[in-house]
Amino acid sequence: MAHLFLIAGHGAGDSGAVGYGFSEAERVRALASRIAAYGGENVTVGDTSRNWYADKGISSLNIPKDWQIMELHMDSGVLSAKGGHVIIKQGYNPDQYDTALADFIGSFFPGRANKIVGRANLANVNRSAAKGYNYRLLENGFISNHDDLTKFNNHIDELARGILSSFGIGALAPVQASTPAKKSEPIDGYITTGGAFQDKKDIFGTVSYQVHVRDIGWCNWQCDGKMAGSTGQNRRIEAFRMIPVGETDVTVHIKDIGNKEYKNITKDTILGTTGQDKRIESIKITGKDTCYLYRVQQRNVGWSDWMSNGEWAGAQGKSLQIEAIEIKKAMFVVNPHIQDKGWTGDRAAETVIGITGHNLRLEAFKINPSGKTIKAKAHIQNKGWVDYGAIDKDTIIGTVGEGKRLECLSFEGDFDYRVHIQNTGWSNWTKADGVAAMGTVGQALRIEAIQFR
Repeated sequence: MAHLFLIAGHGAGDSGAVGYGFSEAERVRALASRIAAYGGENVTVGDTSRNWYADKGISSLNIPKDWQIMELHMDSGVLSAKGGHVIIKQGYNPDQYDTALADFIGSFFPGRANKIVGRANLANVNRSAAKGYNYRLLENGFISNHDDLTKFNNHIDELARGILSSFGIGALAPVQASTPAKKSEPIDGYITTGGAFQDKKDIFGTVSYQVHVRDIGWCNWQCDGKMAGSTGQNRRIEAFRMIPVGETDVTVHIKDIGNKEYKNITKDTILGTTGQDKRIESIKITGKDTCYLYRVQQRNVGWSDWMSNGEWAGAQGKSLQIEAIEIKKAMFVVNPHIQDKGWTGDRAAETVIGITGHNLRLEAFKINPSGKTIKAKAHIQNKGWVDYGAIDKDTIIGTVGEGKRLECLSFEGDFDYRVHIQNTGWSNWTKADGVAAMGTVGQALRIEAIQFR
């Protein structure tokens, strides 16, 4: 029986190959974890925070010469390319472990004509040979092939056990209980009664979305800020779909998988997993032509703040399931220019535009009206009132590069607004009627943020 030293390929910022929202670096680390769990004291996992190729880790490695090194990777190629194989140093004869491993991986991931390949141009192959270590690189199918990737994901424990068996290492089995085991608690706990559940009819609008809920499956479509999912019932959301407004990317943080990115989604794109009992823990939605607003209700946390295009909603790393989602389109977007920070990028008008609590003045902002008619006036330090009339996306309200504060604002449009004033905090909400003004005049007080609804 061998002792196995595992190296997970790529990492430390290098994702390796990618496919269907997964990265090679993350997947082979998941596999290394399962091999170690089954292999026990017969397996040592090299530091997974490193990139062993980039930092030349094998060159400084000091392990017993009878240990067997295996570096885990996944292949990438055209969509039809598939299959696993073993790479050893060119000119070396495969040993008993190489042969057993090649036979297993070739049957687990069929499709390669040559199950053992000699290479002379791979750095870690050559570094291991120079150190006198027994090394092989294992390609665990193609991440770019849907069938290979699906089998990797759905049968990762079987894959781990087969790899161990190739090295004569038996997989550890759970210890048999001496008394009948109690019925195990369901994943994420028991369903509870009460609480609130979403509408049980399809409702479509500008932005429509649908969630896949534990023990129920796909629920009815909701739209434009209506709740999808439940609260107070301990029902995790496992996946969701949405009908995008223009080109839209979504990233979902999934239990045991991590961040999974979906590019240019359609209404049929399943964002998450079904049938795997895996909760969604956070989401990020980014529209190219549309600014989205979204928030999530998370177990033990409650509703998050409304987040804007490209921001995470939901806490990662705390094993907390998302139970409800609300998504809508922003009424328009605003790009603020903030003291010492400059232009900070488009944000949904409904979020806080600027920074509060840090004594930073809002010096200017631009509004993309998105087809709305918006008129604006601003009172600027040492300049007084400036009337911008009907604005467009290029209108700069305020000053840039002059170090001057915005002191008072007045808008005309179909919305309400409020401002955050130095030493005072948030003003009351007021109608944008072109008459009312929010802020101060003659008191030398800066506006720090604005918000619209």
